[in-house]
Amino acid sequence: MALEITNKKWLGYMLYVILVALFLLYFLFPANAVEEFVANSVSSINPDLAFQAAKIRPWIPAGLRVTEGRLYLRDAPQMTVFEADNLYIAPQVLKVIQGDYSFTLKAKAYKGEIAGSIQAPGKGTGAFETKVRFRDFNLGDYDLLAEKFAHRISGSLSGDIVYGIDPASNAGGSGRADLSLTAGKVQLQAPVFGISSVDLQSFELGMELSGRKVTIVRADMAGQKVKAIMTGTIQLQEKIELSQLNLKGTLEFLAEFSKNHPDVLELLRSMKKRTRRGQYFFAITGTLGAPSFSLL
Repeated sequence: MALEITNKKWLGYMLYVILVALFLLYFLFPANAVEEFVANSVSSINPDLAFQAAKIRPWIPAGLRVTEGRLYLRDAPQMTVFEADNLYIAPQVLKVIQGDYSFTLKAKAYKGEIAGSIQAPGKGTGAFETKVRFRDFNLGDYDLLAEKFAHRISGSLSGDIVYGIDPASNAGGSGRADLSLTAGKVQLQAPVFGISSVDLQSFELGMELSGRKVTIVRADMAGQKVKAIMTGTIQLQEKIELSQLNLKGTLEFLAEFSKNHPDVLELLRSMKKRTRRGQYFFAITGTLGAPSFSLL
């Protein structure tokens, strides 16, 4: 009986110590030091980017909760590259013990959700790798698109992204992405054949990155009025809006388009452009900030 009472007493002491430790960890947590560490880590991966957060707190049982985290351009602090309402980061304990800096993350941003992992340079590897899956991003809330590109894009974006870079190598990063846009709309900067916007029921995009070259493996667009298929390359530049486009594909006008824009179809026929089973061939050149569309 006495032994049972002693065990309960020691158990109570242990619980008390744990609760006090958690209390002190939460209220004495060095948030500024952690934010500085994250900012330095971001800069080591990409010197052009900087990081700030409204609040950083420990996340039980192990990890961090970042509130209103924001990545922005160092030379233009008003230009937000990415921001999250809430971001949770937790270490993969076994890998960290082995000397590998490996973390899992979850976030809520742009009315969507993110889940993924980060492998930072450590004992087992000198490379940085991240894998991210996101669902239902509202592109209309992503201000960087409106700032950098001539055409306004909206819709719900989901996809998977894998990206890796070896800081010791000069080859640059590599990766791939599979993206899907639904309920989308492209508001053109200037009308094309009298059309000021394009509604997209779906847009499927698969692309690969090697150094500064992005290869569009596939791009399938389906709307109520038009369908299109596209492939090609994008040569990235320091200023993303100056990246060079070399894209080609086919464009098909559907019955809804024919009914609402008969004059455009008549104009296209008079131009005697090359067609195949009702599909027109096109090219997109110029830059991301100022693309140029032409029928072949």
